[in-house]
Amino acid sequence: MKIAFTGKGGSGKSTVAALFVNYLRAAGERVLAVDADVNVHLAPLLGVTAEPAGALSHPANVRSVRTHLIGTNARIAGVEHFVPTTPPGPGSRLVTLDADDPVLVGHAAALDQRTHVMHVGTYEAKDIGSGCYHGHLAILENLLSHLRLTQGDWVVCDMVAGTDAFANSLHAQFDVIVVVAEPTPESVSVARRYRELAEAAGVADVLAVVGNKVADDVDRDYLARELGAAPLATLTSQTGLRRARQAGVPPRLEDLDDASALASIAEYARPMAAGRREDLMRTLHLRLADKGWVRSAHGDVTSQLGPVPA
Repeated sequence: MKIAFTGKGGSGKSTVAALFVNYLRAAGERVLAVDADVNVHLAPLLGVTAEPAGALSHPANVRSVRTHLIGTNARIAGVEHFVPTTPPGPGSRLVTLDADDPVLVGHAAALDQRTHVMHVGTYEAKDIGSGCYHGHLAILENLLSHLRLTQGDWVVCDMVAGTDAFANSLHAQFDVIVVVAEPTPESVSVARRYRELAEAAGVADVLAVVGNKVADDVDRDYLARELGAAPLATLTSQTGLRRARQAGVPPRLEDLDDASALASIAEYARPMAAGRREDLMRTLHLRLADKGWVRSAHGDVTSQLGPVPA
């Protein structure tokens, strides 16, 4: 299962994502947590130091991961011809959540044998005036496309705030997208816009809104009224959680008065049909292949696609 957490900056999406990772760990599931926020909050919230050299988007790591993924796939002319939507093909190597998987061994921090943490990275001084975070996310798109998950496996992604996932293929990569919304006009406006874009992209059914920092029934009524329906679940303002964060301690399940919202998210999650995702990704790949900069840099990448399934 691949699940993303997003929402307005400051809504608490990174904290909710970290708590959800800990909920899955407590349930004995295998988890890959990916910090894909430019602010890099999820990794520290899980007790992992996010060093620049370990970032998934570091050029050496991009080449290493893509070299592994390409395997003997002759549809890709070389690792430099990966684009964000490049699909796996004959001979591609897929990434598993096995503790000895080469990509996890080389590019993830192990919290235990069943839980690993990656971070995409952030802007560095060398990127000033010339870098784009969307470019950093391309290697994450490649990784998500080349996963082989088994029953009980989870990939939990803390995404960039706002609606940036629609600038690339990330909105089509997940089984569930959780939009974390506070009971404020600014936060619910982001949630509404996310829903509008999800409908336009054909993935509205994978979207779920979770209320956060909810103080009382007035807040619950506000969210339901402004969103047009009650959120899937709500997390109240948690004193224990706030005190832990003020002390610089990673959030723990024990800091929550009530963890039922996390259970509701897990119960809501359903895998997207493989054929449907392939159709979505194929459409996005063809759209990207038509861009002038792609043709100039990579040639005709439509050749990376296999035949249309009968």
